[in-house]
Amino acid sequence: MLPFRGGRGDGDGGAGGLRRPNPAATNQAVRFCGYQRAYKDGAEMLAKEKLDAVIVATIHDQLQRMAMATVKAGKHVFVEKPMALTAKDGRELVAAARKANVRLMVGYTLRFMPERILMKKLIREGVIGDVVHAMGGQMIGNMGGWLGDPAHGGGPMFYIGSHALDNVLWAAGKKVTQVTAFEKRPDNSVEKSIFVTMRFEDGAIGQVSASQQIGCRYGWLDVLGSAGRLRVEWESNNLLIQSAKVEAYRELTCIRVPAAALMPEFASDARMSFAGSAYVRYWAAEFVEFIKAIREGRDPSVNGEDAVRVLEVIDAAFESARTGSPVEIR
Repeated sequence: MLPFRGGRGDGDGGAGGLRRPNPAATNQAVRFCGYQRAYKDGAEMLAKEKLDAVIVATIHDQLQRMAMATVKAGKHVFVEKPMALTAKDGRELVAAARKANVRLMVGYTLRFMPERILMKKLIREGVIGDVVHAMGGQMIGNMGGWLGDPAHGGGPMFYIGSHALDNVLWAAGKKVTQVTAFEKRPDNSVEKSIFVTMRFEDGAIGQVSASQQIGCRYGWLDVLGSAGRLRVEWESNNLLIQSAKVEAYRELTCIRVPAAALMPEFASDARMSFAGSAYVRYWAAEFVEFIKAIREGRDPSVNGEDAVRVLEVIDAAFESARTGSPVEIR
């Protein structure tokens, strides 16, 4: 499996309007990752290489086009979030993958953190009763380069807010019917901050916020139920739990979930190292799930439809912030 990675392009890359990768980034990837070959053109790689699957991890406005080219070439594709910049483009990619009978997985990494896996398990088991309110957020400092350029899909909502939004939808397990949003956005630029409120089909409420105005990295996910609550924070293995249904959790309890807990088993001869970043373990878990889905002929646990649901809310949030009115999702 070879990656289909690009930096900020230096021109069109052939079929499908794909950008050519940044040569310096390409050479660095070859050295660090031990790739056998590198291509200046993604379409050429798809045509010449005998591939089972492709990883698409590039700037936001290139994701859908690169993934679409991969799907049309009949290859399974793992595409980084947010997968596309609109729900319409996301639906087109999902439909193309279904037609080609290839697996499509989207890189919402936070779902593979062990404390969030345990949180979801406890929600499914009814430990906090019915979900009444789910809220999350991701905060970072000022975003520069292409991440500050609206033409490339920059801004905190697409970059980090999409992670928080996916987690809220995943934890709640409910369909969104209405969205109201407020944002701070300079003229002709990406948003500085955005706050989104969602109404779910059963009347439950969800909230997501994202900002590039905070002096540190911070993220959280709170799920409040009819019988208790759960909370996790970004880059922490702690899970807070309180439950009126389970005696062991009647008082507020902190569970420290080991980084290796609830992770897939890796082959003893696998070429990998978890040194450096905690996220390496979660990325590895993502790819194990992707490969298993291909081998088992099933949808991955984070599929294209999940990403479309995120994009539907983002579309509605931007429209609501622009008009000052709630937006219905049908």
